[in-house]
Amino acid sequence: MNQYKKGVIYTIIGGACWGISGTCGEYLCTFKGMDTRLLTDIRLLGAGLVLCLFMFWRYRPNVKLLLKTPNAVLHCIVFGIGGLMFTQYAYLTAIAKTNAGTATVLQYLSAIFVLLIVCLRKRKLPVLRENIAIVSCLVGTFLVATHGSFTSLYISKQGLFWGFLAAVAATLYILIPQQLLADWGSIIPTGIGMLTGGIAFFFIMRVWKISVKLDLTTVIITLLIVLVGTVLAFTMFLKGTSLVGPARGNMLGCVEPLMATVCSAVFLDTVFLPMDIIGFGFIIATVFILAKS
Repeated sequence: MNQYKKGVIYTIIGGACWGISGTCGEYLCTFKGMDTRLLTDIRLLGAGLVLCLFMFWRYRPNVKLLLKTPNAVLHCIVFGIGGLMFTQYAYLTAIAKTNAGTATVLQYLSAIFVLLIVCLRKRKLPVLRENIAIVSCLVGTFLVATHGSFTSLYISKQGLFWGFLAAVAATLYILIPQQLLADWGSIIPTGIGMLTGGIAFFFIMRVWKISVKLDLTTVIITLLIVLVGTVLAFTMFLKGTSLVGPARGNMLGCVEPLMATVCSAVFLDTVFLPMDIIGFGFIIATVFILAKS
């Protein structure tokens, strides 16, 4: 298996894990009343601690070398705050201000932002296959998230603001760590980034003042979000984008709404409608279009 195909698989797995995480997060916020700020910080700190423990056990020499490289440490901190922390909080807040479907649609504007930035850097226009993939990605995400209803995008100014910020944050999350991933792999920068982002967020949002009611279900779902929806998702997705490139990696990640819809049907009793099936087709088509390279 060549490196590009591995990148496609890693990116798809990452997006799928995000879909699982999104459904779990919506459940906690909707049915358990968990504050999005608290959930954001638990994800970042929990995943950051898990990854840091793993990397100190498995990659101790590389970690020590990175910590002795000031530019790399600073890059990790910028990635943690400007990429990981910003992405998590903006997306969860967009859901709270609108709904999961609308927030997902707005966040996937990042596919356009990333591709345009990459094209500007390389001073070239997108090729035909990339243009087709962009359209397929956006159409599929729109259909799955809104069932084709344009009226669902008539949202509050706050919802539009946070949805746009979620797209900007996702763009930064993809682009900021590219050199880090090339130099240090995906696990070390992600672990340090999540831990520093979680610590910064803890103090910025004064998370210790947020109350929460815990029960067994809440604990189990929170652990699932941390381990599968954060540790595995971010690591696999970042590894994938380092192999396929940021623009295509971001578009391959659009399997997230597909997995989120399936999980919602299984765990939250969501009923599939014809628009869902059509949207699935567009999203799966995007994966195949981008995989042929």
